[in-house]
Amino acid sequence: MKLNQKISTKFFVLANIVIVISALVFFGSIYYILYLSDQPPQSLLGERLLTQKPKTLIIDLNQPEADSLSFDSSILLSGKTLPNVEVLVFSDTSDFVIKSKSDGTFTLNLELEEGVNQISVVVFDANGESKTIKRSVYYSKEKM
Repeated sequence: MKLNQKISTKFFVLANIVIVISALVFFGSIYYILYLSDQPPQSLLGERLLTQKPKTLIIDLNQPEADSLSFDSSILLSGKTLPNVEVLVFSDTSDFVIKSKSDGTFTLNLELEEGVNQISVVVFDANGESKTIKRSVYYSKEKM
C-alpha cells in the first residue's frame, strides 16, 4: 500500500475492531495468568465441598488403668486409635512398635520390672502430628 492512498471506511472500522479484540484477548490472558490461574477451584455455591470427613488423631488406652497395681509380671496393654497406624510403646526396660488393626484396636503383652513402671504410648498421623498417653503401673511380687 502506498502511504497517501485512501482506504475505505469499512476497511478502517474492521481493522480497528480486530486491533481492539486482539488487545482484549492479550490483556485478558495476562490477567488470568497473574490473578486466577493459581487459585483453587470453587464450587458453584462458592464453598469447597468436602468429600471425606477430616480425621482427628485419637488414642484411647483401655488397659492398664492409670496408677494401677499389678501382682503379675506381665500385663496386657490395649487401646484404640486410627486404623492401620504404627503405635509406639515405651517402657522403662523396652520399646515396641506395633500396628493397629483395621478397626483401630491394638494389644501388647508387656513385661514389668519390680517397682514403678512408666509406660508411654505414642501414635503419629500422616501429617506428623502425635498424641501420647502415659501410665504408671506398680508391680509387686508380694501380695498384700
